[in-house]
Amino acid sequence: MRASFSLKRAISWLVLLFFFLFLAYPIIQIILTAFSQTDGESLHIFTKEWGTSFSNSLNYSLAATSCSTILGFFLAYGNNFTRINRRFLKVNESILHFPMLLPTITYGFVLIYAFGKQGLWSKVFQQELFHIYGSIGILLGFIIYTLPPIFILINNSMKYLDTQLFIVSRLMGDSWYRSLYKTILTPLTRVLAVAFLQGFFMSFTDFGIPSAVGGQTPFITTLLYEGFMGTIPNFQFGSLVALTMLLPSIVSILILNHLQKKVVRYERPRQAVIKKNAVRDWCYRVLFLGLSFFILSVFAVLIIIPMVTNWPYELTPTFKNFTRFLQDDSLVQTLKNSLWMALLTAGFGTIIAYLAAILTSRERKLYRVNQLIDSIATITNSIPGMVLGVAYLLLFSGSQLHNTLMILVIVTIVHYFSTPYQMAKEALQKMNLNWENTAKLMGDSWLKTVWRILIPNSKVTIIDIFGYYFFNSMVTISAVIFLTSANTMVITAKLKELQHFGRFNDIFMLSLFLLLINVIMQGLIQLIKRMPASIFSTRQMRRKPKAKITTIHREKA
Repeated sequence: MRASFSLKRAISWLVLLFFFLFLAYPIIQIILTAFSQTDGESLHIFTKEWGTSFSNSLNYSLAATSCSTILGFFLAYGNNFTRINRRFLKVNESILHFPMLLPTITYGFVLIYAFGKQGLWSKVFQQELFHIYGSIGILLGFIIYTLPPIFILINNSMKYLDTQLFIVSRLMGDSWYRSLYKTILTPLTRVLAVAFLQGFFMSFTDFGIPSAVGGQTPFITTLLYEGFMGTIPNFQFGSLVALTMLLPSIVSILILNHLQKKVVRYERPRQAVIKKNAVRDWCYRVLFLGLSFFILSVFAVLIIIPMVTNWPYELTPTFKNFTRFLQDDSLVQTLKNSLWMALLTAGFGTIIAYLAAILTSRERKLYRVNQLIDSIATITNSIPGMVLGVAYLLLFSGSQLHNTLMILVIVTIVHYFSTPYQMAKEALQKMNLNWENTAKLMGDSWLKTVWRILIPNSKVTIIDIFGYYFFNSMVTISAVIFLTSANTMVITAKLKELQHFGRFNDIFMLSLFLLLINVIMQGLIQLIKRMPASIFSTRQMRRKPKAKITTIHREKA
């Protein structure tokens, strides 16, 4: 018992040390660099350039996220409160999730090749439909980027609403709008706010879309990139910009803490029978089909461009681009680096997030060190990836971690830690707290209890965490753009380099291979999730009879 107690405390301190070294200490380094000197000239440059960039990022993010939240709500409503065929909805939902498998910088390139002067649809309609560089391109890119996660959040919460309250409200004489507000919008207030804030941060801190289609419009992320990677780097200027990117993070944390009081709970949610309404269902069919067609039409160029000799001048079908790509050692090495980075991040990230969740959710008495871990884990998503990248660049430059694949793995683990941690924590909190006591009575150590009981009963969650880390590692650009080198170049950073040289065929080829890797991994994850815990449990039962007690099926949790 003492051994397990000391082991858990040791793991707690190791997790806390990890966050101190790779989160708190780098942020402190940014602060020290930002205020190392305060000459008037640097502050003048800061206030002039920063004001325009910050306002552009703020305005475009608010506009795009507002559109995404409204559209996401209507899509979720159509997915849950219509009588449209489930298979039709499932196909369109899969298409809506498609952009999440690609980096944001690719969004900008496909928008250019879809709607630019020489774009696919400009050729089809024989005119440029709109000017893709600037406001329209940025807004379209941000909406495509933020709509899938916003829709997922709202759709998942809408499934748990007590829809019979809507019927009760109508029977009480309320109008349709009042019933909608009281029984659907009000319970979803917190979720809508969380979805909006997440979409806002995604677009406010994104570097890929502004760098691809921003044109001459300055953004806070492009300003930060120029401060550190421009012709004449200015680390103090860049550090000041990085600190100001934390301002919305502070506001969002305050808002989320306030919204914790707005949670609506049902004793037993009931689902009402949806009335037939042909007009409503056809309107939502048109909405789903229109959105799916738009997404497919935008990303169609990702497959078409590499298949022709030289777009748009020589449209002969060819596979030479694939051959040329596979013969380029630097591009193939980039693919390998990205795959290794994603696998290492998913592996180590899953272990750290799961252990941290066990320490903060499976103890009846939460020690102060575990409380501190829980507090830190909830704010990691609020720190922009570019800020972390800058902090690591300042702190670890010249160290043994500098220009290694491991620094990319660490920064990605820290950047995306909050969501996997919360996923694991929610799964573990739903399990019976007496399982550990029962295992102790059976003579099992704490590690055996984790291995034989907790892991089998949270297998699906662990797989989801692994997938979350893997996919985000493959598509992230903001956190790694400052930390890659020639030997550790990953796909998203390579796309930025290829843009500088105008090698768009290679850009699409890399993006296509990245998409293929993500699709294969998604298929493998779904296959593993369908491999039931019963297989593992059956083996344990045959090997050891007492596994009936120590191994508990997930369905019983």
